[in-house]
Amino acid sequence: MSENIETQMTLDEGIAEVLGLLTGLDLQYMPESDRYQAITRAINRALRAIAREKEWSYFAGLETIGTAVFGQRIVPFRNSIRPRIINDDAVRLVEPNTGRPLVWAYFLPRDALHKYPMQQGLWCAHTRQVLEFSRPFLLHEDGLDIQVPIMREPRMFKLPTLNVDTDEVESDEVLEEIREQQIDFDNPDLVIAKAAYFYAQTHPLMQPRVQTLDQNYKDIMYALTERDDRNTDTPYQNEWSLGIESGINGNYRHTDRPSADWQDRIF
Repeated sequence: MSENIETQMTLDEGIAEVLGLLTGLDLQYMPESDRYQAITRAINRALRAIAREKEWSYFAGLETIGTAVFGQRIVPFRNSIRPRIINDDAVRLVEPNTGRPLVWAYFLPRDALHKYPMQQGLWCAHTRQVLEFSRPFLLHEDGLDIQVPIMREPRMFKLPTLNVDTDEVESDEVLEEIREQQIDFDNPDLVIAKAAYFYAQTHPLMQPRVQTLDQNYKDIMYALTERDDRNTDTPYQNEWSLGIESGINGNYRHTDRPSADWQDRIF
């Protein structure tokens, strides 16, 4: 959910926004109605659809998978975790009490990890259930929490359940808790636009607006993507030294090699 209190939106507010986008009116359904649940399901479907956009980066987070142990090099984790390795993300070893990162371990391809066993720095690679580091943990790293950047699933809205025997919904306290759930996204306008697009496809009177709603969603998505790209540093790219530079700079040496292979000059 959004950390900005100005953009947080509850389920009730989200449903009112969807109805306002579809009808232009200030409407609201009661939680007992089937239409309330139908729009809630459309919002849930929108959250799942957005999670598939742009390599899951919209729903990234951190998860602690264990504690660093002196001499340990391989750390298992549950197979439902999907490490996020885009935009130069890294595993971090943090203080348990303060959460302050002390050591960063950037991701490498598994076949390149063997080049770094004697280096003081820390790198890592992952398989489906194992996180493997370039060297064993040192004594000063013992006891630090291991946090992994992950691509998580969005949190779905819970729906009020109907008592089959009495045809009554849950108690007022439960209904209030359900209605106060918040949309699990930093910019709820994108979720609302996608939910309205999904709901309009199922409503005969609103189907003519499907194309317009889809374009509205794309406009918001492209604007958010551009904003994120402009405020995110691009990953570091290694410099390459090519043979043709001898005729340009006049300082070419036969020992010049791509910096990606600098380890080969050491081992």
